[in-house]
Amino acid sequence: MILWTKQFETGSEQLDQQHQMLIDHINLLEEQLQNPNPSREETAFAMHLVDYLEAYATVHFKDEEKCMESHRCPSCAQNRREHERFRGFIHNYKRLCELEGFKMDLLKNLHGLIQNWIQGHILKIDTQLRPCIPPIPQSGSHAAP
Repeated sequence: MILWTKQFETGSEQLDQQHQMLIDHINLLEEQLQNPNPSREETAFAMHLVDYLEAYATVHFKDEEKCMESHRCPSCAQNRREHERFRGFIHNYKRLCELEGFKMDLLKNLHGLIQNWIQGHILKIDTQLRPCIPPIPQSGSHAAP
């Protein structure tokens, strides 16, 4: 289970909200994996979560890459490479499912990869955006003339 902390903050409220959404769904997938004998409906739901994570990550990655580019973040190129790596996890998982059929162990392995990747990615790469984004002035504060 991944718990959101201030350590994960990037300086972009939009990206932080998207990260929190991804983490919530990764945690939801983990909850689904706790059942050793899932029903057909539970298995289908877990598979839908993987599809959701893939689709949502695509939207998020586009937003994040654009944000890093516009703020000239030094980790922009590394970020793109890591996003491709994430896409590879999902692609390889789906390919294995096509070849071998659905197996809970495959899904557990994918979850472990995604869980470790997202934490490391946000903490090591995405947080490098924080010093690149100018702070938003607090409401009620007044600039000196």
